[in-house]
Amino acid sequence: MYPISVSLLLIAALGFFSYSIYKRYLVMKIAKPSDRLDHISARIKALFKFGIAQHRMIGKDFWPGLFHAFIFWGFCVVALETIISFGIGFKADFVFPFMGGILGDIYRLTKDFFEVLVVTGVLYFLYRRLISKPARVTLSGEGVLILCFIFTLMVTDFVNDGVHFVQFGFPDPLWGPMGTLFGNLFLQWNLSPTSLQVIGGISYFLHIGVVLVFLNFLPYGKHFHIITALPNVFLRNLKPYGALNPINLEDPNAVSFGVDKLNDFSWKDILDVYSCTECGRCTAQCPASNTGKPLNPKEINIFLKENIHAHTGELTSKNQETRDKALTPLVPEVIHPDILWSCTTCRACEEACPVFIEFVERIVDMRRNLVLMKGEFPEEAQTTLRNIENNGNPWGIGYDERASWTKGLNVPTLAEKNEVDVLYWVGCAGSFDDRNKKVSTAVVKILQEAQVDFAILGPEETCTGDSARRIGNEYLFQTLAKQNIETMGKYKFKKVLAQCPHCFNTLKNEYPQFGGNFEVVHHTDFIAELIAEGKVKPVKELKQTITYHDSCYLGRYNQVYESPRDILKSIPGVEYKEAELSKETGRCCGAGGGRMWMEEKIGTRVNHKRLEDLQTVQPEVIASACPFCKVMITDATRDKNVETPVKDVAELVAESI
Repeated sequence: MYPISVSLLLIAALGFFSYSIYKRYLVMKIAKPSDRLDHISARIKALFKFGIAQHRMIGKDFWPGLFHAFIFWGFCVVALETIISFGIGFKADFVFPFMGGILGDIYRLTKDFFEVLVVTGVLYFLYRRLISKPARVTLSGEGVLILCFIFTLMVTDFVNDGVHFVQFGFPDPLWGPMGTLFGNLFLQWNLSPTSLQVIGGISYFLHIGVVLVFLNFLPYGKHFHIITALPNVFLRNLKPYGALNPINLEDPNAVSFGVDKLNDFSWKDILDVYSCTECGRCTAQCPASNTGKPLNPKEINIFLKENIHAHTGELTSKNQETRDKALTPLVPEVIHPDILWSCTTCRACEEACPVFIEFVERIVDMRRNLVLMKGEFPEEAQTTLRNIENNGNPWGIGYDERASWTKGLNVPTLAEKNEVDVLYWVGCAGSFDDRNKKVSTAVVKILQEAQVDFAILGPEETCTGDSARRIGNEYLFQTLAKQNIETMGKYKFKKVLAQCPHCFNTLKNEYPQFGGNFEVVHHTDFIAELIAEGKVKPVKELKQTITYHDSCYLGRYNQVYESPRDILKSIPGVEYKEAELSKETGRCCGAGGGRMWMEEKIGTRVNHKRLEDLQTVQPEVIASACPFCKVMITDATRDKNVETPVKDVAELVAESI
């Protein structure tokens, strides 16, 4: 027993740990509020699925995920033994009352089993860091040190059990295999009681010492996620992924819009930064990072974390002037603007993150500040925003030409009918881009074939504002949204049929923020339903090998994955082949987040990389369900002299009926 020594260690270690945690809490306190306590039952369910069961860790990257789960589960099981270890410092035979008898035996066996798994996991990750060195994993001394800490904790616990068994008697070997193994080794070595006591004392203090050093090291490095990861999963975003937070542009007390300084983030954004494991899964999936752009999602967290650590003292000072001096602009001092403008907002990073860190909202918020407060954005984006503002579309074509594509198709407008079952939202691309006018024509053919009661808004329709919002011009977006909602409110319809995933996402997930509550369906879901009901029957054989490219705003944002595939498989003669990077792991075409209108001046073009992905299955046709994707991949085929046509799912159905 070492009551005085253990007491002093605990007081010092827990005191310093409490101080460190309090400082980090004070940093979060200066940030903006965020309501993350809604839908408690859903949050608890997610906590067990993604936090305890490690679903994303194992599902996204099996072997690293599994070995990480071994370490996590092992720590959970060993936590009780850690408490017992400190108790032994005060009483040599300390044990919890409920741990006697069979329960104690079962726990000891379970503990040994999981400790062996932890040691296996540690050795696996040391091999990855020091020998195999995968690209997404950054070699760091901290990572190796932590693994050594964990290894030491497991081995010293085996030693402690072995010494304890020799001193107080061995249990049935079944119930304490590792302690029995080490205890028998000590007996074979014929150690004197004094030598055994010295080994036990060294091992004991090394064990609790590493526990306390480890504990106090956590708040200052990436392994702080050991403490924050589970809360971060519990507090994850439960609103639609495609709904960016609105800005109250009429707030008389607002002095700035968007994120300029650290305290412009929400406290959850700061918790995200603390929770980053630096595992690199986000970066491995990021299309910008994979094509040589400055954006590296992991590094955004690292840059912000380093900034916080460098200024924690000033940020948590009671002196307002001191705090204000530490709150310097993040762009470009901490994050270079090129990093922000490289983002396609595809959400591949968020889909890959095992602790649900939210990147896109933060990036757009920093763009908002650059655009609204500083007027800083790429020159091409300026032209796009001006076109939208003046003519209601990014192409800058007169708004009165919006329905010109309908000539000869007998397409009614709502102004003519006033009430219909379906409002067909054509979108800017479907109205003005020659390649996508063909898609609009195909959709009309399908709707007429199924005798759907539909109409369009025609010249009354204007841009939904998706690109404007994601570029950062929240003012223009809200102007467009309110205008469209007012227009739609004049007519009666049951649902909105959107051809563009960006329009679909904005109408469905963002217009409700301004009172525009409509039932919105994407044309792939709608057409799939018509085929299932027998109202549309593909009969003509196409005899083509087809692969499908997932739109980020249809797939990752709104989980529409199966409908387009079901449609393609329903067409006679089609041989469908799935590309390796598809569905949740599908690579972005490069057009999201307003990138459709900006030139790629750095690295490889994202659409070229995506075309390479799709070509691996040697398709005769590449199918898409997004006008942006169709343009980007078609451009890639032209640039790379590839003769594979790119067609919308609706075009293929129209060819077959």
